Amino acid sequence: MSHYIVLVKQVPDVSQITDNAFDPETGNLIRTRLPSVINEHDAQALAFANQMRVLSGDKDTKLICLSMGPPMAEEVLRYSLARCADDVVLLTDRALGGADTVATANPLAYGVRKIVAEKFGGSSDYYIIAGMQSVDGDTAQVPAQLAEELKLPCIAYATEAEFINETFRFTRIISGGSQIVEAKKLPVVVTVAKYEFPVYPTFSRTRRANKSQVSQWTASDINAEYIGVKGSKTRVIRVFPPGKTTRKCQEITDVKELARILVEAASAEVKAQETEAEKKKHYLLPDDRPDKFDRSFEGLEKEAQDYKLLMDIFKEMGIQDLSQIDDAKKEQIVEKADGAYRVKALEDMLDGLKANTPTYSGEVWVCAEHDGTAPNSATFELLGKARDLADSLNVECGVVIAGENIQPMTKDLIAAGADKVYAIEHPLLKEFDPTAYRKAIATTIERHKPQIVLYGATPQGRVLAPMVSYRVQCGLTADCTGLAINDSSRKGQIACLFQTRPALGGNVMATICTKDSGCQMATARPGVMQALTKDYSRKGQIINEQVELTEEDVSLRIIKTEMGTGEVNFDAEVIISGGKGLQDRTNFENKIKSLMSAISGKTGAAVELGASRTAVEQGFAERIHQVGQTGTAVGPKLYVAMGISGAIQHMIGVANTEVIVAINTDPNAPIFKSADYYIIGDVNQIVPKLVQEIQAAE
Repeated sequence: MSHYIVLVKQVPDVSQITDNAFDPETGNLIRTRLPSVINEHDAQALAFANQMRVLSGDKDTKLICLSMGPPMAEEVLRYSLARCADDVVLLTDRALGGADTVATANPLAYGVRKIVAEKFGGSSDYYIIAGMQSVDGDTAQVPAQLAEELKLPCIAYATEAEFINETFRFTRIISGGSQIVEAKKLPVVVTVAKYEFPVYPTFSRTRRANKSQVSQWTASDINAEYIGVKGSKTRVIRVFPPGKTTRKCQEITDVKELARILVEAASAEVKAQETEAEKKKHYLLPDDRPDKFDRSFEGLEKEAQDYKLLMDIFKEMGIQDLSQIDDAKKEQIVEKADGAYRVKALEDMLDGLKANTPTYSGEVWVCAEHDGTAPNSATFELLGKARDLADSLNVECGVVIAGENIQPMTKDLIAAGADKVYAIEHPLLKEFDPTAYRKAIATTIERHKPQIVLYGATPQGRVLAPMVSYRVQCGLTADCTGLAINDSSRKGQIACLFQTRPALGGNVMATICTKDSGCQMATARPGVMQALTKDYSRKGQIINEQVELTEEDVSLRIIKTEMGTGEVNFDAEVIISGGKGLQDRTNFENKIKSLMSAISGKTGAAVELGASRTAVEQGFAERIHQVGQTGTAVGPKLYVAMGISGAIQHMIGVANTEVIVAINTDPNAPIFKSADYYIIGDVNQIVPKLVQEIQAAE
């Protein structure tokens, strides 16, 4: 008899975000100005767990929802009771506030232990079900880190459950395909990527939910190890609204005009993209700067401006050494600063000028992901960024790669920028198993102590990185779109990794730093960083790592793996993608291929077929053609989205496209806010006319 613990979270309704939701002084989101709702992925997880209970046929099982938040989070627990939960528990305490993912996963894990002891009678026959991620954090780290704390297997990105031979088998998304797996033993953590069969409340359950007592446990009830801000491994440096979109967001009403736009976009020369290194002055360690007082590499613009003002005052006063500054001089400096800072702030800045030693030491690493024959594109993109970071820090750049028969891949990694490749060969690493890979990677990190480790924000990376980081007790920032070496001199932090990422569905941006850790870790979105041109004349060192693994370290049985069949060229200049709006496979293929043929015939451009995740799951296209966060990130000259709503996970994967064109019947489709041009209408009517106009274009 299996029991179920479902993790649920109350989150702000990001669909209601307006400019009024931000503090004009700090740029921070004012959450009280937004209504609160249950996290959508958690609502799906709740329905998923209930379906598991139905499939098992056991009416004596218990389904308990666990949440962590303020007292008002009772609302989502009553929501859960009104639908299918038997019992609910809320972890609520001011001490728990301000937690990052480590200080969230840890108390939740202790809460799970208490539920198991007090409500399941100590039984180990249970499943922990969670949504893939929460819309306010978008990290996908908490379930995997909770699994690591409890030493449990983690099945991530599940989309379906079957009950066969008295055990559950799960279909999960993997890069480029899907897999059916089962846990070798219970308990197990399962994260749900998508489940579109909601559970609705009944009148009687709603009455019961409103009358039920919600169990509230405090920090002292669970005695967790990592609590709140103090227990967190990262700190948020800055939260700010994202820059205004560079997309044109222009509605087109004339099909002939849209045809002209498509032909021009497919024929246009690709603009050379400026790399992050070119956009910003290359970081120099304090001892390498011509001016020992130079603090132009501060992570916050305000800090850099304050130091620049201080340097100007130093020059005016003829100060060339900090030993010249006594209390009288401090007063003079404060007076000349004209209110920019007071004595205490000045003293902090002077202490910052004494800090010249980098906070971290060691190499910069990339954790490589591969398909058994070659590293994926995200690995090479990360390696390009890691090379830049390592050069800034005057250290070597390394890659850690695990698997079976991986030696042939090492030459490509060295050619792409690695100085060292740490190769972990073992038969038990042939297939990706989160627990086995976590042990292999974490052991190698603990042995060599790099200062930075980067992972791709892929289905594999988003479960492996949280488990490894929790194991080695390091901070981790998810889905980064910007990585840079900067200082925070007043806090004594020199040459630290400043990690910038979107949150709240892309409605805000956050810059984050690691704290209280020996290593800085981040996952980065595929398609955001730029790979270097491979240079096979480069020389590098291959270090063969030995890691002890046994069958006990493998947590999952892989029943079946289905990878997308055929070949795909996502380096094509044009990609035409379809979604569920194309209704069926025949219509999907006919409409997309007719437009592909028209554009290719008119412009000579290479054109490829793409698909949304929903289109793939409904059988319209093979998994290999899936574009998006759980598919492949692309960056063509022209991306045409037909019948695709524009979920954030899809738009992440096309962010580097030169021109995005969308066709959708829904005038409020989210994709229109991320497109350069869009037309409102039925794809089935528009595409035939569009093909005719393209063929007739001069």
